[in-house]
Amino acid sequence: MEMQQDSFLISEEIEVNIQKLFQCFHSSDDVRSRDFTLHGLKGSILYLTTVTDKDKLQTDILRPLLQAGEGRLEDILPIMDIDFVTDLNSAAAGMLQGRCAILIHQRMDIVMVDATARVAHSMGEPQNEQTVRGSHVGFVDDVSVNSQLIHQRLKNVNLVERQFTLGAESPTSVKLIYMCDVADMNVVDEIIANLLTNQATFIKSPGQITNRLEASYLSPFPQMLFTERPDSTVAHLMEGRVALLVDGCSFATILPVTFFMFFQAADDFNVRWWNGTFFRFLRLISVMIGIALPSVYISIVSNHFDILPIDLVFSLKASLENIPFNPLMEALFMLTVLELLREAAIRLPKSIASTLSIVGGLVIGSEVVNANLVSTTMIVVISLTAVASFSIPSHEMRLAIRLISFPIMIASSLLGFVGISFSFSLLFMHLSKLETFGVPYFYPFMPFNPRRILMALVQLPRRIFGRKASDRRAS
Repeated sequence: MEMQQDSFLISEEIEVNIQKLFQCFHSSDDVRSRDFTLHGLKGSILYLTTVTDKDKLQTDILRPLLQAGEGRLEDILPIMDIDFVTDLNSAAAGMLQGRCAILIHQRMDIVMVDATARVAHSMGEPQNEQTVRGSHVGFVDDVSVNSQLIHQRLKNVNLVERQFTLGAESPTSVKLIYMCDVADMNVVDEIIANLLTNQATFIKSPGQITNRLEASYLSPFPQMLFTERPDSTVAHLMEGRVALLVDGCSFATILPVTFFMFFQAADDFNVRWWNGTFFRFLRLISVMIGIALPSVYISIVSNHFDILPIDLVFSLKASLENIPFNPLMEALFMLTVLELLREAAIRLPKSIASTLSIVGGLVIGSEVVNANLVSTTMIVVISLTAVASFSIPSHEMRLAIRLISFPIMIASSLLGFVGISFSFSLLFMHLSKLETFGVPYFYPFMPFNPRRILMALVQLPRRIFGRKASDRRAS
């Protein structure tokens, strides 16, 4: 313990102090230094690029030091907020707040000068991850601003940033951010090796970088989580995950991930745990509805009418009367129309997209029933399926759920409930086998961990069920 405390003491040798400060930040790429000479003594300015205003550093600190004559250091700088610290740990804590550390050779204290950068408050609100009670600040297309938003929320010396430049023809800045004390360094090294060995001459889009980090190209499930929220990114970093920021991209890529991470929303942690648990269960139920509801309906109508009550049989028979297509063709037709409407609504301006929703939901839906192309029961089934899929927070998981439902519908039409059972068996086998950077994708069900299953499914109060750091790293 005494040796650890001595390592934070200031030395008369400025090079030793600079080296120790770099070690405090684990040689993170956002720690920079600028040497100067004052009164014949060597000096150096250390700062963090992500939380320091470079213009203020240049005009109010560095320029007066270079033009200084006689006088004390604190009298040379035209800044009121000046502090003196006598240990390197306090200097590192001040640098995390946006201050710069001024070190002078043979001086046994460090001058901390305020040079904090302020992020403009015109940040856009997240479009795909809106919340009621949480933060309304989202990432932008500038990777430096995104990195600054993370550092403002997570002031910790263990937060390490690695910066890369990819693309020989048009260089693109990429930043890898992680907590070195809780992140798996094998995962970090594997990501860095992948980024450095698979460089393209031109980066057309951020997806070109993130797609090559996937473990399985054939899997329909997303193997990394995309978030527009700095607060969610910080929460994932504190749980031992890694965040990847790409210039020109307004979201952070989180990896490694597990299946149940895609059903957690920011509002779950801003409401009482009863409400968070209810909505999380609701999302998990919506997954089953989105995957299985059309298949179950097709299977019942095509092969298993005998399991229904007699009153419901008459009702279904009446709705299916005069319909020239089988239930599978009805479902495929309605899902195709739904996907066309969704795609058109995304591409059109918002003012026109709202009109399209009314036309698609009322006009097309009612007219296909009047034309005896689709039964009224199928309209209800497809509508419930669409609403259930839209309740999933992750856009990539929503697409995966809708894609998986198509082959299961075909299997249910051919084999009935046996086809559904066989399809789900293959689905669970695939989820159990899939891994992302060595982390089981279907954890905690595979490998089985009863304690973590309860935490994954239920938003429990932390004062009753605490979470250990080892569990956070495993998740």
